[in-house]
Amino acid sequence: MSTIELNVQDMTCGACVKHVTAALSPLPGVDAVEVDLQAGRVRVSGSPDGAALIAALDDAGYPAQLASPAAAPATPKAGGCGGGCGCH
Repeated sequence: MSTIELNVQDMTCGACVKHVTAALSPLPGVDAVEVDLQAGRVRVSGSPDGAALIAALDDAGYPAQLASPAAAPATPKAGGCGGGCGCH
């Protein structure tokens, strides 16, 4: 089992966490999804495909990129999450 960490933009609320989890959980190879809203990071365990994870998040309205160990957390954009959750 491996783990992929992603920096995810535009997550600002609990509904965003649910949307991100729902976008990633059904993908092949995904065993678990852990969202750190404060850090703007998502950790996916299993044998996931990084490109598929990023594509699913982009489709859900949350731009993402693979996180490097020393990368700074993503910062949310002003004006809401962009994920369609209606939080702002």
